[in-house]
Amino acid sequence: MKKILILSDNPKLSAFVINSIIPNSEHNCCFELCYSSINKSPSGMKELGAKELNIKSKDANFAKKYDVIFSLHCKQIFPDEIVKNTRCINVHPGLNPFNRGWYPQVFSIVNKLPAGATIHLMNEDIDAGDIIVQQKVQVTETDTSLDVYEKVQKVEMNLLADNFFKIIDGHFETYSPCEVGNYNSVNDFKRLCKIDLDHVGSFREHIDILRALSHGDFNNSYFEDVNGNKRYIKIKIF
Repeated sequence: MKKILILSDNPKLSAFVINSIIPNSEHNCCFELCYSSINKSPSGMKELGAKELNIKSKDANFAKKYDVIFSLHCKQIFPDEIVKNTRCINVHPGLNPFNRGWYPQVFSIVNKLPAGATIHLMNEDIDAGDIIVQQKVQVTETDTSLDVYEKVQKVEMNLLADNFFKIIDGHFETYSPCEVGNYNSVNDFKRLCKIDLDHVGSFREHIDILRALSHGDFNNSYFEDVNGNKRYIKIKIF
């Protein structure tokens, strides 16, 4: 029996795999579902029966007991020795190699690089392993970050439905990314969130920044008033 670890901080994708993909297969596999220990809002994962796991504290011996480890929007970076010794698969909400790293849909709206979803082998570099499958999504001039993210998640579900057990069985091919691409850190995102009220640019550029940082109930984009208080901004286009 193959043993599979699913490490995720995304309840929507996790529920799709657990409730829609796994029950419809006759594969003889044992699945464990976990969420990362740095997840500050794990209630959705706990409702699915997930257990807390700090993957950064684990070593190759821990990982070797699994045939495949899936990362579904996991917030932690896997240790090098784990990705070197176990087949680790990342489901990434970006079209590698463009906007690797954090919040790829946000940066795609701003820098106009392609957006989409990628399933790839993990290596020692972030979102840089050989690609198994990917699909582009269209970003319109009225899409917010949340709009693009929802498009990407739909694509991710389709890709997972078609490839999940192929990956477990090893029935897949890979190809290298077309170029090195670019990487965005969480600090890059934080810098983008702070609005410079004296910035000079076109209305299009400013609207793009605001819609890139508008994501449902999240407070991302802000400026500081004369008293140093943060004033948050969101945009809705209709």
